[in-house]
Amino acid sequence: MELPHPRYLVSWIAAVLLTLSFLRSVTKKSGLSDIPGPWYAPYTALHLRYLFARGTIWKYVEDQHKIHGDIMRLGPRHIWISDKAAMKQILMTIDLPKVTMYAEISRDRNSPGLFGEIRLIPHRNLKKFLNPAFTVASVDRVDSFFKACTSILLENYYIEVNKTKKSSSSANIKTDLMRDLHCLALDIMGETSFSKGFGQIDKIFDPSKVLSGRDKAWSKIPNAIFDGQARRYGLVFIKRTLRKMGYNWEVDWPREMTSAISELIDERVESDGANKAERIDILQHMLDEGNRPDTGARMSNQDIIDQMSELLLAGSETTSGTMACLFLELARAPEVRAKLMASLPVLDPSSFILDSKTVREDATFRYLEACIKENLRMNPIASELGRRTIERGCNLNGHVIPPYTIVSASYRQLHRDERYWPQAERFWPERWLEGDERGDAPEPNMGSYFPFSNGRHNCIGQNFAYAEMRTVSANLLSRFDIEEAQYKEIHLRQFITMQFHDGSWNVILKPRWKEAEA
Repeated sequence: MELPHPRYLVSWIAAVLLTLSFLRSVTKKSGLSDIPGPWYAPYTALHLRYLFARGTIWKYVEDQHKIHGDIMRLGPRHIWISDKAAMKQILMTIDLPKVTMYAEISRDRNSPGLFGEIRLIPHRNLKKFLNPAFTVASVDRVDSFFKACTSILLENYYIEVNKTKKSSSSANIKTDLMRDLHCLALDIMGETSFSKGFGQIDKIFDPSKVLSGRDKAWSKIPNAIFDGQARRYGLVFIKRTLRKMGYNWEVDWPREMTSAISELIDERVESDGANKAERIDILQHMLDEGNRPDTGARMSNQDIIDQMSELLLAGSETTSGTMACLFLELARAPEVRAKLMASLPVLDPSSFILDSKTVREDATFRYLEACIKENLRMNPIASELGRRTIERGCNLNGHVIPPYTIVSASYRQLHRDERYWPQAERFWPERWLEGDERGDAPEPNMGSYFPFSNGRHNCIGQNFAYAEMRTVSANLLSRFDIEEAQYKEIHLRQFITMQFHDGSWNVILKPRWKEAEA
């Protein structure tokens, strides 16, 4: 093999050095040179795009925080913060706008749902319009949907318990709880959004139980939403690049899905008010009062489909993932689980279904409430939220952040910071109890607790999420004890929310009423 001439080698090295020197001079002008970070951060964001696309950005960020501290730079114009004072600044005091990536995830960036809306006025109008549907009182009114869907899941479990009891001496059953919770959350969203579930729970143990006829398309809506969202997420950077070249590419929802929702909308309109007073779902709210948040014009069918699709995604993926983390924490903390079980009533298949208001207000469930809050500390719905400076920069803890810089809030890192949460990696619900019940646990540091974000962009669905978590966990744990079927290392991924990477987690459910009978 012939070696290159020395002058070519020297020229190549000189070119590399000149390029690095140029890039260094550019990055110094960005105003971020005093912020610590890995050596390659000033030069490229390709590693960030790769990790975002894989859903593993959260782990990389946490590792870098341990090396570089509370405020760090991971890209030419991208910093992350996990300092509680700086967090309050960007979320509430300064209230930085969301990054443009959220709008890209929507089908049409000019007509996004609340999650994807980054424009100030449209976001405010849309949140004001949707807020009445998510107050505590409004969520209490749709509690029958939570209870009905939870009851269907429990009925499926009872059937499996009876089958197991006939074939063996044990009444314990094995199930994929992550799958079950996801199906349950989808059907709850279907009922509360459309007064029409997707038939996901019924097919958990019997795949032959699928909706048929006209409803067959309806049962496919969840997969259509998640598949469509996954495509949009993976193509965000490609879409942005094409737009810079003058080509606007939209990834539409599957036609079968849009046809099914449009058909239901047409039926509602044609019913001319029949049974309208009985409908308390979000779809009816949009049909009655829905105007585009940017122009004020009445929402078209497509506008409503876009809004409902984002709500379904945000309202199901978030709660199912968070509930799965709660049960995982309980399964791996036997002392906490034993204490929780001792505090809960023992219910059997003939018992009534507990409602979220009872769980919220009855002192019997205060330790369950503490477990839910502690889980939200350790496993917030999202590991981070992206914000951005625009025409004006800002000052964060003495660092002057220039205009057009992405500032990501590292919630999960803040929630696991030993300075604010002693024994931060310990699932310690006693933090949330009061008086002597707290024991030697430290008080919660509420200034370092952002499970649903905060400020203008806080999660509008937090009352809904709490109600669902209370209803499902109280009813399930009052009837079944939970153990892992087999220890499994859980890998998390984050696209929009934190989820189990492979969407699966097998558990053993032990009927508590059977143990009480024995």
